[in-house]
Amino acid sequence: MSTSLPARTKTLRDRLITLDQLGSNVEETGLLEDLRSDLAAPAAELSRALDQRTLLVDAGIAAAAPPSLDAARKRASALLEKFMAETKAATLKKGVSWANLVRDIKAASSDVAAMVTKSWKAYRQEAFTGEAPGVVKGRIAFTPANGEAFKRYEQLHQAFRLEFERLPADGAAIERARSLAAELTETAKAFDYAVPTDVKRFLEAVQSGGATLDLLTDTVKTWLTENHAVASYRILPRGSDGGR
Repeated sequence: MSTSLPARTKTLRDRLITLDQLGSNVEETGLLEDLRSDLAAPAAELSRALDQRTLLVDAGIAAAAPPSLDAARKRASALLEKFMAETKAATLKKGVSWANLVRDIKAASSDVAAMVTKSWKAYRQEAFTGEAPGVVKGRIAFTPANGEAFKRYEQLHQAFRLEFERLPADGAAIERARSLAAELTETAKAFDYAVPTDVKRFLEAVQSGGATLDLLTDTVKTWLTENHAVASYRILPRGSDGGR
């Protein structure tokens, strides 16, 4: 028995409604995808900055959260609440809420990244409070022992400084910086600052290119003998141009 006209008409109408709904769903999906694309890059950048902050905090390094981060969280929560009540792209795009959310996330990302960098650089002064090699060099006499200690100190300080020219990639990088700071502290303890003035003047001249014989005072000779350093030096005539 053939289907009646009214039944056929109803079936056709139902199919048309279904097709219309499918078309609407496709359009809605496209609109939501566009919004997700708008948010993808700023959200990823913020996530990286927050991961970096978490790394510092977990290592016991102070890294305060900027006010802009809380502002972005509140705006996101408010917009999410509205969207859950009416899951349409139009809900998100109504007014300037979406544009403001993207703006706030970008601001929070920038502020968190800046705070992390500031905190890491500040930690350098906390991890090691010793002097730079250039300062130490002007305060010690370059005895053989001090010379060896200074060479080690300079190498360690260079490595330590480089650790803070970039953000730590992981916990191992933070521990490496701490280890270098500990080695610097121990190496600095080896410096002997207590030498007679004549000896300091003599050793500084040696480091600057050569000491003249008038600097080889009795005090210097005695000190060199007591420290078994006589064999470390020799007398050389200067050339006509003043060089050795």
